[in-house]
Amino acid sequence: MNDKEIIQPLIEKLYKDFSIDKENLPVKKDYSEELKIIKEFLSKRITELMIKNQERFLNTLYRIDVNESKVAQILNTSKNVSDDLADLIIERQLRRLETQMLYKAGKL
Repeated sequence: MNDKEIIQPLIEKLYKDFSIDKENLPVKKDYSEELKIIKEFLSKRITELMIKNQERFLNTLYRIDVNESKVAQILNTSKNVSDDLADLIIERQLRRLETQMLYKAGKL
């Protein structure tokens, strides 16, 4: 699986889980640049949800199966909670996508 194949499904998952406006995400040619932009949008959305609807945010983390101990560690020790949570969420979603792609290809 190459980097370009994973960006669009990642955006779709984040759109579904966090209502990130996928139409406003600028498309870049570089995978790492695209991830950086996705992280910025997700970080802003995390901040909004934590302020306006923390229960929904925590339920979403539970539903996408983000490691609870890592979330607790970030909430208790991080200086930039929303960015660190965005990294954790993106990492989890990428792992989920990779597993789904391997399963569809019959490699699991």
